[in-house]
Amino acid sequence: MVRNTTEYGQKFTSLLRKIVRAHRAKLPDPHDPITELINGFLQWNASRRMANSALNRIDEAVVDHNELRVSHDDEIVTMIGDSYPLVTERAARLRESLQEIFVRQHTLSLECLVEKSKKEARSYLESLPGMVPYVAAHAMLLCFDGHAVPVDDRLAELLRHEEVVDPNAGVEEITVFLERRILADSALQSYVAMKAWSDAGTRRISTARTSATSRKSGGAKKTTSKAGRSRVAARSNGRRTKAGR
Repeated sequence: MVRNTTEYGQKFTSLLRKIVRAHRAKLPDPHDPITELINGFLQWNASRRMANSALNRIDEAVVDHNELRVSHDDEIVTMIGDSYPLVTERAARLRESLQEIFVRQHTLSLECLVEKSKKEARSYLESLPGMVPYVAAHAMLLCFDGHAVPVDDRLAELLRHEEVVDPNAGVEEITVFLERRILADSALQSYVAMKAWSDAGTRRISTARTSATSRKSGGAKKTTSKAGRSRVAARSNGRRTKAGR
C-alpha cells in the first residue's frame, strides 16, 4: 500500500497536470478487443513506437489472429523482433492468453465481455494465463470503457524517480493509487499522456545512467593513475636514498 497518500496525491496531481499539458498526444483509434489485447502486450514495458512497429510486423506475418494463436513461441519472437525487450516472455504470455480465450469462447473473440459488468470483464481478463495487470487495464480502458490506469515497470520507475509515489511501492500498489487519483472520464487522456511521458523519460534516465557510468569509469582511471604515479615516485626516492648512502 502506498503510504502518505495525501502528500503523494497532491504531488502526483501537480505532476499529472504538467504531463498532460506537455504531452497532448492524440487519443488512439479504436481497435477490436483482440487487436488491442495484442497491442497491450506489445506496449507493456516497451515504447509505443516499438509496439506499433511490432504490431505491423505481426500483421504482415500472419493472415489473422488465429494464425498468431497457433504459432510457436519462437515464431512469435521472430515476428516481434529478437531485440525487443522481454521478447521471449512477452511472446509466451501473449500466446497463452490468446489460446485460453479460444478455449473458453470456442472462438478468438472478447465480445462476450461487452455484456458483462466492468468488474466481471476485468476479472475475466486478469484470470487469463500469461496476463499481466498492465495489459488487462489497457484492454479495459480502450475497449470496455473501464476505469483503469495501466502501469508498467517503466512508468512506476519514473513516478518513484519524481518522488510522487512511495519509493517502496510496487507496480500493483501504484496502479491502485493512480486509479484513486485519476477520475474515470479523464483516465484515457491521462494514460496516453503518461505513456508519452514515460517513453521520453525512460530514454532520459537511460542516457543519464550511461553518462554516470562513463564518469565513474573515467574517475576510477584517474585515481588509479595518480596512485600509480605516487608509487613510482616513492620507489624513485628510495633508490636515490640508497645511492646517496
